[in-house]
Amino acid sequence: MLIAVLSDTHDNRHAIRKVLALAGRRGASEIFHCGDMVSAAAIELFRGWALQYVTGNMDRDPGAIRAAVDRLGMGSSCAAELTLERDGVQIALMHGNRPERLACSIQSGGFDFVFHGHTHRRRDEQFGRTRVVNPGALGSAAPGKFSFCMLDTASGEVEFTEV
Repeated sequence: MLIAVLSDTHDNRHAIRKVLALAGRRGASEIFHCGDMVSAAAIELFRGWALQYVTGNMDRDPGAIRAAVDRLGMGSSCAAELTLERDGVQIALMHGNRPERLACSIQSGGFDFVFHGHTHRRRDEQFGRTRVVNPGALGSAAPGKFSFCMLDTASGEVEFTEV
């Protein structure tokens, strides 16, 4: 299964559209978003996708964002943190603005992958069993180029793409 992982879009609808088109062409079946969409209106761009969304510290109205994600259907969900399993791969999804929660998930050893955002910096590090990945940012004051990544659950490969 291929999953597109993005974060910190900060209402950059142009970048979101571009990433969704790329993810579709590459055969992604689902989108993980690590927070800071900022507004519920941007959720509409994900219509037709299964979206797993975790709220971020810059989200203006998390309740409205949750309601918009619920309207997408297709197995989409929204929470402060998500624990998911895809093809036997254990995944934690969080924004990362609570460093103690991020550290706890990493140190637990219970996940194959911990995906997070918040810092706007790409990250790909291994801690024991757990691979910690920040896909980078697609909006706001992201240092360097905007980016996202694709997870192949069958191979465990993570590929970063600059947008």
